[in-house]
Amino acid sequence: MLFLPLSTLILLTQLSRILGAEVKTYLQKTVANACTLVMCSPLENGLPGRDGRDGREGPRGEKGHPGLPGAVGHAGMPGPAGPIGPKGDNGSTGEPGPKGDSGPHGPPGMPGPAGREGPSGSQGNIGPQGKPGPKGEAGPKGEVGAPGMQGLAGTRGLPGPKGEGGAPGERGATGNTGAAGPAGEVGPQGPPGARGPPGLKGDRGVPGDRGAKGDSGLPDVAALRQQVEALQGQVQHLQAVFLQHKKVELFPNGRGVGKKIFKTGGFEKSFQDVQRVCTQAGGQVASPRSVAENAAVQQLVMAHNKAAFLGVTDTKTEGRFTYPTGEPLAYSNWAPGEPNNNGEAENCVEILTNGKWNDKSCGQQRLVVCEF
Repeated sequence: MLFLPLSTLILLTQLSRILGAEVKTYLQKTVANACTLVMCSPLENGLPGRDGRDGREGPRGEKGHPGLPGAVGHAGMPGPAGPIGPKGDNGSTGEPGPKGDSGPHGPPGMPGPAGREGPSGSQGNIGPQGKPGPKGEAGPKGEVGAPGMQGLAGTRGLPGPKGEGGAPGERGATGNTGAAGPAGEVGPQGPPGARGPPGLKGDRGVPGDRGAKGDSGLPDVAALRQQVEALQGQVQHLQAVFLQHKKVELFPNGRGVGKKIFKTGGFEKSFQDVQRVCTQAGGQVASPRSVAENAAVQQLVMAHNKAAFLGVTDTKTEGRFTYPTGEPLAYSNWAPGEPNNNGEAENCVEILTNGKWNDKSCGQQRLVVCEF
């Protein structure tokens, strides 16, 4: 802004100087021409008049030489600003100037209004599974929940193996005498006792009436003989039962179900040998007639991890399996697809470790399990 007035002032000063020099030169020319007109011109067409008013105008003199330029005058006062000239044409684009220094950072502007919500973008691909975060701290203990509904009763499990005998307990205190039980049935008449000593002789009684003739005494002897024979039969029965229980107890590894006892010797035999061993022990080959009995035999099989023969065969009629007594089966637990009489030579039955039955050749070796 300061450059424009200064330039105007310098321009006006130069113009003033040029005008001053021109005025001075003009005055010198005027004086010289006057001298030539009045005093120095030659006479022409008579004498000049007294006041020169009656003379004719002389010829125009030659143009004089321009004088030397005068000294530069003092700068004049700046003139008033001239009117704004018309807008000039746009100049050519100048070359870009050097990059200026970065100015100081301005104050942060006011935040603009929130932009309109843009359209929803397409769903991105599922990123890789992140690493599991650190284990959080245990939360506070929750309140006790309401009691749940009672669950259904579970199926009855298989009977467990017989436990070992416990140590004998201490002798308990003598209990109170119980109330007398009801009188039992009258037992059979016992044998006559030994003859007692003779009693004292009594007084002679009044003679009684004569009685009827009595029967012979032989029938009384026969009745006594029958009683003795009955007693002998009972003794023999008790001896047989005792012997059977003794054999059962001597036979190892048993399971009891109701009145039955299933036992194994832990060794394997063919079906015929299994029959012989069980018969000699006073029993027969195991023949389950219920789920519980089948489970008891399965426990023995699982304990030895060996399949065992059952006392069930179809040797008499193919496809019709019966017990050793010849009765038809009251219970069975065949595996899927069994019996199939593979090779037309499977007339015996084995029980597997899962409790399922399979028909098998009688000549195979299987675990010995007897029932008593």
